[in-house]
Amino acid sequence: MTRLSREEQVKEERPARVPVSEANRDRLYVAGLDHQNYMYRWVNDTEGRLAAFLAGWWEFVDQNGEPVGQGTDQSAGTSSKFSKGVGRGTISYLMRIPKALWLEDQEKKEARIKELESANVNAAKRNADYGSINNNASR
Repeated sequence: MTRLSREEQVKEERPARVPVSEANRDRLYVAGLDHQNYMYRWVNDTEGRLAAFLAGWWEFVDQNGEPVGQGTDQSAGTSSKFSKGVGRGTISYLMRIPKALWLEDQEKKEARIKELESANVNAAKRNADYGSINNNASR
């Protein structure tokens, strides 16, 4: 059995190199996530959005694609949550939810959209004579 030199060990442990010339790649892409069982989303840390997602059973994802526990980390610089700056001082955190719960949420959103569309159609039918032209007027 041959021993690897320190240089070879470090080389094996390094993540794949991405050339700088590929700067137009998707900067929010994260490799190795379990897309079969979970839905992932980047959530900006603005005006209570993180709290809203946590209340909806979304969870933070760490650098290895695993969940980080519930709640927010108040300690400075020690968080293991996967985060990226997205501009203008805003930090975005990678979050996930089981796909079954995500599909349930999508069905509720679709039902609400259909309800609003139906209300709009009904309102239009009630006001069908608005803007009509009467050609039967005598001269």
